[in-house]
Amino acid sequence: MSCPKTKLISAYLDKEMGLGDKTAFETHLQGCSNCSHTLEKLRSLRVAFLNSERHTAPYGFATRVMARTAELERKKSPWFAPFSIRFAEAAVLLIVITVGILAGKVMTNSTPVAQTTNIASSLSLDMFDATPPGSLGGAYLAMTEVRNEK
Repeated sequence: MSCPKTKLISAYLDKEMGLGDKTAFETHLQGCSNCSHTLEKLRSLRVAFLNSERHTAPYGFATRVMARTAELERKKSPWFAPFSIRFAEAAVLLIVITVGILAGKVMTNSTPVAQTTNIASSLSLDMFDATPPGSLGGAYLAMTEVRNEK
Protein backbone atom coordinates (compact mmCIF):
# COMPACT_ATOMS: atom_id res chain seq x y z
CA MET A 1 0.00 0.00 0.00
CA SER A 2 1.42 3.40 -0.97
CA CYS A 3 1.58 6.42 1.30
CA PRO A 4 0.18 9.76 0.10
CA LYS A 5 3.23 11.57 1.55
CA THR A 6 5.57 9.78 -0.87
CA LYS A 7 5.28 12.76 -3.21
CA LEU A 8 7.05 14.90 -0.58
CA ILE A 9 10.26 12.85 -0.80
CA SER A 10 11.59 14.75 -3.80
CA ALA A 11 11.14 18.11 -2.08
CA TYR A 12 12.83 16.66 1.01
CA LEU A 13 15.83 15.41 -0.97
CA ASP A 14 16.16 18.69 -2.86
CA LYS A 15 16.01 20.65 0.43
CA GLU A 16 12.98 22.61 -0.75
CA MET A 17 10.99 22.14 2.46
CA GLY A 18 10.66 24.67 5.23
CA LEU A 19 11.95 23.82 8.69
CA GLY A 20 8.53 22.90 10.07
CA ASP A 21 7.64 20.73 7.08
CA LYS A 22 11.04 19.07 7.18
CA THR A 23 10.76 18.07 10.84
CA ALA A 24 7.18 16.86 10.33
CA PHE A 25 8.28 14.75 7.35
CA GLU A 26 11.26 13.32 9.27
CA THR A 27 8.86 12.33 12.04
CA HIS A 28 6.65 10.67 9.43
CA LEU A 29 9.66 8.80 8.00
CA GLN A 30 10.33 7.17 11.39
CA GLY A 31 6.86 5.59 11.39
CA CYS A 32 6.33 4.89 7.66
CA SER A 33 8.37 2.06 6.21
CA ASN A 34 7.08 2.73 2.67
CA CYS A 35 8.35 6.32 2.62
CA SER A 36 11.66 5.48 4.32
CA HIS A 37 12.26 2.62 1.84
CA THR A 38 11.43 4.89 -1.12
CA LEU A 39 13.70 7.61 0.30
CA GLU A 40 16.62 5.18 0.53
CA LYS A 41 16.06 3.98 -3.03
CA LEU A 42 16.01 7.55 -4.32
CA ARG A 43 19.13 8.46 -2.33
CA SER A 44 21.01 5.49 -3.81
CA LEU A 45 19.77 6.46 -7.29
CA ARG A 46 20.97 10.02 -6.73
CA VAL A 47 24.40 8.75 -5.67
CA ALA A 48 24.55 6.53 -8.75
CA PHE A 49 23.81 9.49 -11.01
CA LEU A 50 26.34 11.70 -9.23
CA ASN A 51 29.05 9.04 -9.64
CA SER A 52 28.24 8.20 -13.24
CA GLU A 53 30.51 9.17 -16.09
CA ARG A 54 29.51 12.31 -17.95
CA HIS A 55 29.31 12.21 -21.72
CA THR A 56 29.10 15.15 -24.06
CA ALA A 57 26.50 15.21 -26.78
CA PRO A 58 27.73 14.98 -30.36
CA TYR A 59 28.11 18.17 -32.38
CA GLY A 60 24.73 19.46 -33.61
CA PHE A 61 22.69 17.14 -31.40
CA ALA A 62 20.57 19.90 -29.88
CA THR A 63 19.91 21.42 -33.32
CA ARG A 64 18.77 18.07 -34.72
CA VAL A 65 16.51 17.43 -31.73
CA MET A 66 14.89 20.86 -31.99
CA ALA A 67 14.40 20.50 -35.75
CA ARG A 68 12.84 17.08 -35.31
CA THR A 69 10.56 18.41 -32.57
CA ALA A 70 9.42 21.29 -34.77
CA GLU A 71 8.77 18.84 -37.63
CA LEU A 72 6.66 16.62 -35.38
CA GLU A 73 4.69 19.62 -34.14
CA ARG A 74 3.95 20.68 -37.73
CA LYS A 75 2.75 17.19 -38.58
CA LYS A 76 0.65 16.96 -35.43
CA SER A 77 -1.27 20.20 -35.96
CA PRO A 78 -4.44 19.73 -38.00
CA TRP A 79 -4.72 21.27 -41.47
CA PHE A 80 -7.54 23.58 -40.42
CA ALA A 81 -5.67 25.14 -37.48
CA PRO A 82 -4.05 27.99 -39.45
CA PHE A 83 -7.37 28.64 -41.20
CA SER A 84 -9.30 28.70 -37.93
CA ILE A 85 -6.80 31.10 -36.36
CA ARG A 86 -7.01 33.47 -39.33
CA PHE A 87 -10.81 33.20 -39.28
CA ALA A 88 -10.90 34.07 -35.58
CA GLU A 89 -8.60 37.05 -36.15
CA ALA A 90 -10.80 38.31 -38.98
CA ALA A 91 -13.95 37.83 -36.89
CA VAL A 92 -12.50 39.80 -33.98
CA LEU A 93 -11.39 42.57 -36.34
CA LEU A 94 -14.86 42.81 -37.87
CA ILE A 95 -16.47 42.91 -34.43
CA VAL A 96 -14.17 45.73 -33.33
CA ILE A 97 -14.87 47.73 -36.50
CA THR A 98 -18.63 47.19 -36.15
CA VAL A 99 -18.62 48.29 -32.52
CA GLY A 100 -16.62 51.38 -33.50
CA ILE A 101 -19.06 52.29 -36.25
CA LEU A 102 -22.08 51.75 -34.01
CA ALA A 103 -20.52 53.75 -31.18
CA GLY A 104 -19.77 56.58 -33.61
CA LYS A 105 -23.35 56.61 -34.85
CA VAL A 106 -24.73 56.65 -31.31
CA MET A 107 -22.43 59.51 -30.34
CA THR A 108 -23.26 61.62 -33.40
CA ASN A 109 -27.00 60.98 -33.19
CA SER A 110 -27.19 61.90 -29.53
CA THR A 111 -25.33 65.22 -29.98
CA PRO A 112 -27.53 68.20 -30.91
CA VAL A 113 -26.74 70.03 -34.17
CA ALA A 114 -25.77 73.27 -32.39
CA GLN A 115 -23.29 71.41 -30.24
CA THR A 116 -21.86 69.66 -33.33
CA THR A 117 -21.33 73.05 -34.98
CA ASN A 118 -19.46 74.28 -31.91
CA ILE A 119 -17.24 71.20 -31.97
CA ALA A 120 -16.45 71.70 -35.66
CA SER A 121 -15.66 75.39 -35.14
CA SER A 122 -13.38 74.59 -32.22
CA LEU A 123 -11.37 72.30 -34.49
CA SER A 124 -10.84 75.10 -37.05
CA LEU A 125 -7.33 76.45 -37.47
CA ASP A 126 -8.63 80.01 -37.85
CA MET A 127 -8.47 80.54 -34.10
CA PHE A 128 -4.65 80.42 -34.15
CA ASP A 129 -2.72 83.64 -34.65
CA ALA A 130 -0.22 83.99 -37.48
CA THR A 131 3.35 83.38 -36.53
CA PRO A 132 5.10 86.53 -35.38
CA PRO A 133 7.64 87.93 -37.82
CA GLY A 134 11.19 86.83 -37.16
CA SER A 135 10.14 83.82 -35.11
CA LEU A 136 11.52 80.34 -35.65
CA GLY A 137 8.06 79.07 -36.61
CA GLY A 138 7.67 81.83 -39.17
CA ALA A 139 11.04 81.01 -40.70
CA TYR A 140 10.12 77.33 -40.88
CA LEU A 141 6.79 78.07 -42.58
CA ALA A 142 8.51 80.39 -45.05
CA MET A 143 11.01 77.65 -45.94
CA THR A 144 8.31 75.02 -46.43
CA GLU A 145 6.21 77.36 -48.56
CA VAL A 146 9.18 78.02 -50.82
CA ARG A 147 9.74 74.28 -51.26
CA ASN A 148 6.07 73.68 -52.03
CA GLU A 149 6.03 76.37 -54.71
CA LYS A 150 8.82 74.76 -56.73
